[in-house]
Amino acid sequence: MELQCLTLCLLFCSAATAEKYVLSTMYTVTQVSCQPKFTAVTVVNEQQITRFDSEHNMLIPTQDWVKEALKDYHWNNYSQIHLSEFARLREELNATMKSLGHTDSVHTFQRRSGCEWDDKTSRVQGFDEYGYDGVDFISLDLDQMKYVPRTALAKATAERWNSDDNLLKFQRHYYNTDCSNWLKRIGRVHLKKTGNITFYQKKAFSPVVCHVTGFCPKAMKISWRKNGKDTTDNVSIGDILPDGEGTYIRDISIFSDELDVSKFTCVVGDSFKNLSRESLNKPGNNFNTGPNVAVISSTVILFTLGFSIITVFGFFYFRRRRPGRYKQLMLTCKVLISLL
Repeated sequence: MELQCLTLCLLFCSAATAEKYVLSTMYTVTQVSCQPKFTAVTVVNEQQITRFDSEHNMLIPTQDWVKEALKDYHWNNYSQIHLSEFARLREELNATMKSLGHTDSVHTFQRRSGCEWDDKTSRVQGFDEYGYDGVDFISLDLDQMKYVPRTALAKATAERWNSDDNLLKFQRHYYNTDCSNWLKRIGRVHLKKTGNITFYQKKAFSPVVCHVTGFCPKAMKISWRKNGKDTTDNVSIGDILPDGEGTYIRDISIFSDELDVSKFTCVVGDSFKNLSRESLNKPGNNFNTGPNVAVISSTVILFTLGFSIITVFGFFYFRRRRPGRYKQLMLTCKVLISLL
């Protein structure tokens, strides 16, 4: 039971897919030249969180946040639990090989166990499945609480397990009580993270981007509101990217020619943040309030002044030094003026 509790406890920092939370541990024992090898990998919604193997005999977190979730002595205790599971599955592998007359070559025995919780329907469904040499072997029918052989070769093993009252009692309690309670408690409290919301704008009059980091589950709704109402006008939604910490990153931008940014709100799940001029002007947001009027005005004035000086200089130059060209130039100017 402690083994399942460990992996369920680790749910609180994991990512999740659309309203479903799945914990799964795959145990594999392989018989190679009379020397069995064992591995156990735990994943939450397809994200690996721990690993154990018979070479190191130590449960190892594969995510930094998982390592911080428990103290060192917890990891030592759970390593011993994995060793016990290794011994049990090794015995089952040997018994299966003996009953089938498999005494040579390489053979494997696997177990996949865990739970799935649907947040929308509140339905919790456990699973406990076994395989031999890559073929379905036995599975636990939770409705009838008995092991069902998936192949004729597993009939003897299923009968032996079904006659073990202590085993069935333990499985009934775990899947009907412990697994359900842990998934509901951890899922509702810890698995939904709205993350951090920031705004930025690459340049003036470009779309405003709502940058959301550290959110989960992956299907978390992110949207824009205008005057308190959801809007999809001129909204562009970016891809969802993993951040390597079990949570996600996403950008959603909106374009509006309105100057009143206070009308807009970025919503992430149950949380929101109002857009403001101050949030856009924070350092690092690359926000420009608009064209620099002073610079533009100065440029226009200097250009006009320079053009006027050149024109006056040219007028006197042609009049004194090139009288013929001066008369021709004046004639051309009169023609142009008459056409305007």
